[in-house]
Amino acid sequence: MRDPRDVPGYLAPVRQALTQPILMGGAPRPYAILNGTLAAVIAFAGAPLLGIAVGVVGHIVGVFLARKDPDAIDVLKRAMRVPNRFD
Repeated sequence: MRDPRDVPGYLAPVRQALTQPILMGGAPRPYAILNGTLAAVIAFAGAPLLGIAVGVVGHIVGVFLARKDPDAIDVLKRAMRVPNRFD
């Protein structure tokens, strides 16, 4: 059998943007939106310093997780849906 790389037209170039997750400021986009919304709710509820602190710390955690594994947030969401089997 021939190598698939030898067949003309078999391989197509794929842009790097199509293979990597969408990030906002280094954190996954859905996580960054949720974190920003939570921080804004806390800040507008009357605790602006706490809201800013929650936003900054939450974003740092999101960036840290995205650097380790870009799909870490999706894995955590999926793991939270699975019931505990070892009770």
